[in-house]
Amino acid sequence: MEELQELRRYHDTLPEAAPESVGAARSRLAGHMRTSRSPRLRRIRPMWGLSLAGAAAALLAAALIVVPDVTRETSDVTRDKGVEAPQARPSAAVTKLRLRPVANARDLADNAAVLASDEPEWRAEPTQWSYVKSLSARTQVNGGERLHGRPTTTNTQEQWRRLNDKAFAFFEKGKLEILKGSEFEVAYAYLLALPTDADRLLARIYETVDTEDAKRRAASRQRAEGMGETPQDEPALTSVERDRWAFQLIATGMRDAALPPRLRAAMYGALAGIPGVRYEAKSSDLLKRRGVTLYHVLDGYLRDEVFINPKTYEYLGYRVIVLRDKDERFNTMKKGEILNWDAVVEATVVDKAGQRPG
Repeated sequence: MEELQELRRYHDTLPEAAPESVGAARSRLAGHMRTSRSPRLRRIRPMWGLSLAGAAAALLAAALIVVPDVTRETSDVTRDKGVEAPQARPSAAVTKLRLRPVANARDLADNAAVLASDEPEWRAEPTQWSYVKSLSARTQVNGGERLHGRPTTTNTQEQWRRLNDKAFAFFEKGKLEILKGSEFEVAYAYLLALPTDADRLLARIYETVDTEDAKRRAASRQRAEGMGETPQDEPALTSVERDRWAFQLIATGMRDAALPPRLRAAMYGALAGIPGVRYEAKSSDLLKRRGVTLYHVLDGYLRDEVFINPKTYEYLGYRVIVLRDKDERFNTMKKGEILNWDAVVEATVVDKAGQRPG
């Protein structure tokens, strides 16, 4: 796609460019364009079991410098005789004009990408720590009824996670506990190696889903053989199940880690590209913050929701809610039950475990 066509995608609230302006605009744009590419690069239990930590560890470089794979309107610096000088970013008014009214998931993702493109490059060392403060609803107590509606009990957690996933930390009875290894489903190296182009990111996610599904079926055959039984081929994921795995993989990654804005925006774009994902314009998260929602419904009964701030496009939280009664082999779900609900209060990178931002 030509540069001006891509630019128009984010300028559809503006009048059409005059023909005589195109040549001059193209020249100015070419002088300012800069395209960069990324180097290698909750503890929740989704319905699938994803284990990417070991495979992704080798992708983490000595220093994490995430240079987004996006096209910028202007460069961050100008060069004069080999000396770099900061260049002004677009004003808030200009950025606002570039945002489109949001009517669907794609509009939301495009706006998030516009805002993220004005952010500086995200830099972090592998020995630094991700800090995430979150609030979780207690959805079931002592095996009793599951949560319906807003919870009466919530828990606040603070967790630190080293960017190379070699350790994580939390406070236990007022004492900082630092443990080796990782208990997170999706490795940081895997997340930071994802493309910041939404289509390429989604393709990578589906590759991962297919690989994990193949491992699941192979493990089932091995278990049967180990028990002296005739192996039965497990069916591959249906297209709807495959889409839900993709949705959950992206949502899980966002829940557990501080991420570069451009990567987060690309994740929204990837979610928008998953068949069946829809947009809801009004929602309220666990902290009663006004938000919008991207959601996916599995077989008409289980709705996964990602909450997003409608102004800043920050990730707010996640919820899983039952839409109709459903009997499963080891589980019975009732309409209105909430299976998971949490909210991110703050997510950033700090220098050491136990350190809080500010």
